Amino acid sequence: MKVLLLLFSLVAGQAQAQALGVTVRTGDHGAFTRVVLTFPARVNWVLGRTSAGYGLRVAGPRFTYDLSSAFDRISKDRLRTVWADPANGDLMLGVDCPCHAIPFELGSRILVIDIRDGAPPPNSSFERRLVDGTPAPPLRPAPPARPRRSGDLTAGYDWLDRPAPVQRAAPGRAAEPGLTGLDSDLRLQDFRTMLIEEMGRGATQGVVEMEVPSRPPEPTSDNAVTSLPDNARAAVNELPGIGISSGPDSPPALMVQGSTCPEPADVDVATWVESEDAAEALGRARAALLSEFDVPDPDKVLQAVNTHLHFGFGAEARMMMSSFMPTGKDTALRTGLSYLLDGDVPPDNPFLSMQSCDSAAALWALLAAPEGEVLPYLNGAAISRNFLGLPAHLRTTLGPEVAKRLLKAGDGANARVVTQSFARAAPQGDPTVDLLTADQALHAGSPAEAEAALPKEATGETAVAALFTLVEARFQQRKAVEGKDILALEAFSFEHGNGPLRPRLDRALAHGAALGGDFAAAFGHAQGTAALERDVWMLLGETGAESQLLLHAVGLDPVRRDALPLPIRSKLAERLLDAGLPNSAADWGQSGDLDPGLAARIALANGDARAALRSLAARLPDADPDLLAASYAALGDYDAAASGLEAAGNLAGAERLQRWAGAWASQADADTDASIPANNPWAAVAGLIDPDTAVATAPPLQAGLTQLDQSAATRQAIADLLATAPMDTPP
Repeated sequence: MKVLLLLFSLVAGQAQAQALGVTVRTGDHGAFTRVVLTFPARVNWVLGRTSAGYGLRVAGPRFTYDLSSAFDRISKDRLRTVWADPANGDLMLGVDCPCHAIPFELGSRILVIDIRDGAPPPNSSFERRLVDGTPAPPLRPAPPARPRRSGDLTAGYDWLDRPAPVQRAAPGRAAEPGLTGLDSDLRLQDFRTMLIEEMGRGATQGVVEMEVPSRPPEPTSDNAVTSLPDNARAAVNELPGIGISSGPDSPPALMVQGSTCPEPADVDVATWVESEDAAEALGRARAALLSEFDVPDPDKVLQAVNTHLHFGFGAEARMMMSSFMPTGKDTALRTGLSYLLDGDVPPDNPFLSMQSCDSAAALWALLAAPEGEVLPYLNGAAISRNFLGLPAHLRTTLGPEVAKRLLKAGDGANARVVTQSFARAAPQGDPTVDLLTADQALHAGSPAEAEAALPKEATGETAVAALFTLVEARFQQRKAVEGKDILALEAFSFEHGNGPLRPRLDRALAHGAALGGDFAAAFGHAQGTAALERDVWMLLGETGAESQLLLHAVGLDPVRRDALPLPIRSKLAERLLDAGLPNSAADWGQSGDLDPGLAARIALANGDARAALRSLAARLPDADPDLLAASYAALGDYDAAASGLEAAGNLAGAERLQRWAGAWASQADADTDASIPANNPWAAVAGLIDPDTAVATAPPLQAGLTQLDQSAATRQAIADLLATAPMDTPP
């Protein structure tokens, strides 16, 4: 029983160890090096900086990383070393370059870490130390440590720069100065040991790459070392199980998910035919299709398929593969190309995730993506480079779509390269060239230039595409679309039905109707598309008439209203407030996330000064002083309102509020305060408030004459006051 339990424990332990294994694959992709880790299940991970570069920490049980092929396909220009920390199991990445790491997940089990050249993005969380989370300085390459001869700063790496072995003479015999001793077995073994040590030292310093061959080479007379002169170099295969190379010879690229890209020759349509005479090349390919016994030759069938694809005959190439290609032959790539060259999307996309490959596969992956999908990690340089290598007829056919998709992906530089190449291959006066120029200007943020560059004479699909660009340019400029253009769009929409251009048609019709003031039609075209409805609401707030605001914004369903983004709700609330509808404006601020200043204005307009003060409290002491004073004044606290304006430097407004509060300077204040003028009419009136005690004790006749004089003086002071001071009253 104990033996069974022990055996079960061993088997379970091996299974668990196997389940916790992580496969690590790498690949070089021009400006970055990619590390792909495949976990057995979804994990929680943290990537941070370490003293050597970066460290990956995974929560939960410790994983075993398979690093056996980590440097099979990459150099050590960026990723110098990789190992698992024996103390805590963290995966450590030794990085020696002015670069940064960006990780991202592909699916639930694959983690990709890209080590990219240049400075990291601002405030990148992956540039914080893994130990304490504090920011770490940018990476800098370490100075190269290459062995040099003492005193020679320009010497290169010398494999034989090693002290010569001490010559020991046989007893009774003097040592021969010119004898190297390598012809003996002992000296040969010393040389082998030295060479292995030197190669190990060179490998650790990045001078050479070492690899284990797939199988031991057969010993031949060519690589056997019998004797070596002073300048000899040992053959690589002489060393048991070790091979060296000066660097990777164009390692194969990896796709986005980490698997190997196809061979460039399998997707390079431009190199499949040498002659550009289509009739001659196609005739020769068809003539060689069958042998004398009418048996198809697979190689000649493949050449005939390649010839048809090179000249853009996709359907013919597909028929040829189905008719003559032997069963079991892998034709997925060429079948996908046959659809793309005919302008269709392949039903089964064989170029999935190949957009990062450094070959023509990136170009075909861009064209094979579904309409409207923006591919991540697009290799725009490979796309433009391989597009330039296509024959003229393929550049004419594929150029507009390639340029538009590059523009949509944000790669304007390579889109311009494709457009210029297409313009050289297209016929003179082709309106598609002007349309691509307009699209480039539109994506560059110049809608006026885009509108000016649109072709004047265009028909068919080019005319429809020009309408799309025109409406988009007007939308960005917030200008109305002419009625004839909207009628043309509506006519094509009716003819097109629910085809592939339906989303673009709905967008153009919704924007055109809204810019023309017909928001009922605009909401009808945008129905069911949240992003498009938000655009219509935004246009209603920015350009809509007050009658349209009353029709669509007042009394809107709260669920639809609160689902709109804050900038749109704020704009509509402000428009309703300016239109004299503070109650409706308050409805658009029910969610409580409006700007405090706008919320306070709405509350004041609705007579709720306390709510206005509560809104402004979030911005103290930087709240708008005028709005704050108006809120205090609405509550009758003129002193607080005046103090706020006085602190903000608005002395005239503060004085006005002080008068509302009944506090003004008297003549006594003018006598003691030099800033108060002596002939201040307010001070003169203020001096008349206090009763004159001398009148009460004076004889009646004298008291009457004094009161008469005081009455005349009071009337004159009030007249002076009315002549110099505005008739302002508190609210």
